[in-house]
Amino acid sequence: MLQAELELAHKSYDALQQMATYASLVVGEKDPVTMDFFKQCEDKMTSLKQLETEVANCTATVKKGFSVKDGPFVKELDSALQSIGVHRQQYFGGAFIGNHVHKALKLSNIQTLCQSLIQTAQNRLPHRSTEIQHRTEILVNTFSLFARCHNIYDQNFINEAQTCALEQAIGQFMGFFRKSFPEATVPIKMHILEDHATPWANSTHVGFGLLGEQGAESIHAKFTRLGLAYTAVTDKVKHLMCIVKEHLLSIAPQVAASIPPPQKRKKII
Repeated sequence: MLQAELELAHKSYDALQQMATYASLVVGEKDPVTMDFFKQCEDKMTSLKQLETEVANCTATVKKGFSVKDGPFVKELDSALQSIGVHRQQYFGGAFIGNHVHKALKLSNIQTLCQSLIQTAQNRLPHRSTEIQHRTEILVNTFSLFARCHNIYDQNFINEAQTCALEQAIGQFMGFFRKSFPEATVPIKMHILEDHATPWANSTHVGFGLLGEQGAESIHAKFTRLGLAYTAVTDKVKHLMCIVKEHLLSIAPQVAASIPPPQKRKKII
């Protein structure tokens, strides 16, 4: 777009210059009409240089490459997220914490987030605003269908009726996703949602609200402490066996009753 605008500005400047030259030959350089043409040429040249500088900067930026996070749509989306109280967490790689996911998946907030894309398109890409509005409607429907799944599985306990509702909601969400994005791959978490969420709810009647990584993190920390306690055991296999045995005795102390006591050595006289 800038390149086309620059070409049009060059043609306009050339036309003004020709008119100024013709006027100077016909009525003279001191004539007000001629002087006005030359003034317009000077103004056009100033704006032309500014436009050339802008085009050169944009060209250099494209050649250098730029991050997606610096784009206008991402910036407007971040502003919309902040307006509803949702923030990216640096320690989560820019992802969201659980409470912020709840906020973002409210129907009114989904509309707010997607509306920011339409507004940006109207300001930045008016010639593609209709196309982007259509795609935004697809995103609104996608997130709304996913929100139905999230509101069901994100509970502590799930009964049979909720399990049936979850299975139906997941089927509608995944069906719409595949229809709207036929070339997209299914991420691992969506695979878990589609193939494992309902069987999990049927067998345990427990929702994803009770699941988390804190348990695994605490075990990892405990194994690290045990590893430091048995640093004197240099053999790697024996070192690992000591850690596993100590952990087993800590979580199942009744196992200690089945371990025979060590035999006392006879004193040698």
